[in-house]
Amino acid sequence: MALTAAERKRRQREKERKRAEEERHKGGDAAAHLYRTPFSEWVARSGKLDDLIEYTALAGFELPSFEDERDPDEFVIDRDCFGEVDLFGDAKGALGRAEATIGLLQDTAMILAQAVNAYKRQEIEVRLAELEDPAEVDRSEALKEAVRLNKMLDQLKKQVRRNFPQWKVMGD
Repeated sequence: MALTAAERKRRQREKERKRAEEERHKGGDAAAHLYRTPFSEWVARSGKLDDLIEYTALAGFELPSFEDERDPDEFVIDRDCFGEVDLFGDAKGALGRAEATIGLLQDTAMILAQAVNAYKRQEIEVRLAELEDPAEVDRSEALKEAVRLNKMLDQLKKQVRRNFPQWKVMGD
């Protein structure tokens, strides 16, 4: 029996999903064989990460440097809390450390943004609840403030997106 167009498309998507999953699990950089200069040497010559040092210092922390070719797992502060989990897959050397750091910083920024967002929403909702108190003398001012606070809540419901240049090279 012939497959319908929807069934063919479903099978095609399933094959593509499996192929992409295999690529992810295979790990590594598909173009790694092309790189001749170690990333640590390139960083030292180019000065491309000088701003990174300044920005992380402004935030009050310091990233491991990329001056040598040690693997990312050599920089983990408390390995015991992760047990035997393979934290970095095939990430090797300074380039692997840089790629792992990108992912970790993105996750860190997401966790921090979610916490700050939850805090602000909670505080604004408490102020809104206070405005509902019947003992409030000036109802018109309370209504104006409620509108302003609800606009803030609406703003906090939105997502923010920042675009990054692609840093991973996958096969095919």
